[in-house]
Amino acid sequence: MARIAVAMMRGARGASTEPRDRTGATRPRGHLFDEMFSPVYDESSLDAAPAALRLMNRRGSPSVQLALEVHRRRDEYDAIVTWGERLSLALMAIQWLTRQGKPHVPMLYWFSKPDVRLPMRAFGKSLRAIVTWTSVQRRFAIEELGFAPEKIHLVKHHVDQIFWSPRERPAEMICSVGREMRDYETLIEALRGTTLRCHIAADHVRANRRVLLHRQVSAKKFAAHAGPNVTVGAMTLLDLRELYANSLFVVVPLLKSDTDNGVTVILQAMAMGKTVICSRTEGQVDVIQDGVTGLYVRQGDPDALRAAMVALWNDPARARAMGERARKYIEEHHTLEKFCRDVKAAVEASL
Repeated sequence: MARIAVAMMRGARGASTEPRDRTGATRPRGHLFDEMFSPVYDESSLDAAPAALRLMNRRGSPSVQLALEVHRRRDEYDAIVTWGERLSLALMAIQWLTRQGKPHVPMLYWFSKPDVRLPMRAFGKSLRAIVTWTSVQRRFAIEELGFAPEKIHLVKHHVDQIFWSPRERPAEMICSVGREMRDYETLIEALRGTTLRCHIAADHVRANRRVLLHRQVSAKKFAAHAGPNVTVGAMTLLDLRELYANSLFVVVPLLKSDTDNGVTVILQAMAMGKTVICSRTEGQVDVIQDGVTGLYVRQGDPDALRAAMVALWNDPARARAMGERARKYIEEHHTLEKFCRDVKAAVEASL
């Protein structure tokens, strides 16, 4: 039986040695993905790297460091799966340049981005296969980068439907979550003149137009700009789950993008039995069923967003019905267990 390893940059998710909750009550069950593979490499694996390698890379990218360490330990596995853009690209380049390495299957979702597209053109032919969860980007990889369709495996993105499950709470507010490619300026403009109370769960926002210009803005500063009915601030996963539970619906305002930015938050909200109002972008097309499990509004249009929010707030029965359908959709198509099975099947089919 082939030894299939996985390497990932966990960052805030923590090391693989952290306590696990197999019930999913207190934390998401990410260990289910880890347990499909052996060995598992993450930042903690760098502790075993040779002193010379650690010294050479102490000022470098942790993703590159881990890629070098995984490549150095290639005799420990027969194939390697990588999850994380920089890590995947680094290992891909190392294998191509050294003409060494085991079959490599990265998990990627934004091939059209220049700092992904260019290395994929240069080094991507060394990959055994690719796993992705965005149909728009899969098409780009095939049509623009020249990858064979059978090498690009499309799976449905996951959510831990046990941790993120419905909870009975009074619907006192709405919320928005996340920071990548978010159009919070449109959201706060849409909220002006309404009585809707909204919390934006983010430690900072990336503002790129109008009042806040092209820069990263702290939660405190953004909250001062947002208005009296808007609060801003990061949350733990447990607090975020309560925020979803206390919200009638969730808003995901997006900047223009050709990939599925916002998908993690959308799936979390849907798993909690909440409908989602989302900006209609080129890339965010694989999850929400417009008018059934959620609503699309024109991207960057505060009037359209305000109208959708007010209408849904004034019709809580509709919001709850759409949320119930969203939860059912998650149970049928986006569970963590299904994601694990689909990824494993894609990897095994490529060997």
